[in-house]
Amino acid sequence: MSVNKPKHDQLFRKSLENPIVAYELLQAHLPQEVLAIIDTSTLKLEKESFVEPDLSTSIADVLFSVKFHDNDGYIYLLLEHQSTPEHFMAFRLFKYMVNICDRYRLENQKTENLPIIYPLIIYNGTKSYNAPRNLWDLFNNRILAKKFWTEDHKIVNVHDIPDEEFKTRIWSGILEFFLKHRHEKQLLKKWQEIADILPELTKISIGYDYIKLILHYTLPSIDKNDKIELEKMLINTLNQEKGAELMTSLAQAWKEEGIEIGILDGIRIGKQDGIKLGEARGEEKKALVIAKNLLKAGLTIDLIAESTGLSPQEIMKLKD
Repeated sequence: MSVNKPKHDQLFRKSLENPIVAYELLQAHLPQEVLAIIDTSTLKLEKESFVEPDLSTSIADVLFSVKFHDNDGYIYLLLEHQSTPEHFMAFRLFKYMVNICDRYRLENQKTENLPIIYPLIIYNGTKSYNAPRNLWDLFNNRILAKKFWTEDHKIVNVHDIPDEEFKTRIWSGILEFFLKHRHEKQLLKKWQEIADILPELTKISIGYDYIKLILHYTLPSIDKNDKIELEKMLINTLNQEKGAELMTSLAQAWKEEGIEIGILDGIRIGKQDGIKLGEARGEEKKALVIAKNLLKAGLTIDLIAESTGLSPQEIMKLKD
């Protein structure tokens, strides 16, 4: 089959490089309403092929750019040179047309419009062409498929939804609430605003994992001092055991944050006293900063020791 591929491709493309052949072929096969709106003087053979390499033995394509009145556009010719028609050719054609639009966008990055594309399939199989002629006939329910694919898509703008509405459907509401407020600076205040719905989430076990997920999403936008208040709020809002579990998750996030602080501080000290000393002091400062914050939040000494690697004695000194 690979031997035949160049023959089909070369015959198809080389023939259509001749403007007389291309013009006559299009005049013969394009609908009159299409011919009436194209400017044939702008017809230009493009170099690209959009057919997948593994299908090139059975499909060849040629793309012409052309103006439809004053609109950029293309005429896309697809040669299906196999003995029987491809059942999903309408879907393949759709994909190729989308790829043509992608290529157009790359070459015209300032435009806000897509090109008009008129497709034309040329078939030389021995059996009658009985494959679906449009994308929608490939669906069990063509009416719904066409409706969902072609009508305006629905937009949910979370900024148009009042905050109080989120509390009426707490599971998806808390997600939309923080998607809405994610870019604000005072996220601690937003956590305090929805604190009363958190116990409802924790009536089933997956609620804690869900809160943890939202916490990790919002933590980067919360100041360090506000994180301490957030931890206190979680302890007061949730039961002690589950609150501690969430705190451990927060502690890990702080630990990662502290590592960054420690490394930077270590580099500064290392410039004066040597790299090794800088790294050591940076690591020590990292652990002390975390431990102080967790003490303020009310964690137990054992839990702080587990989170920071400090000894209980060192933590007791900080407490004293």
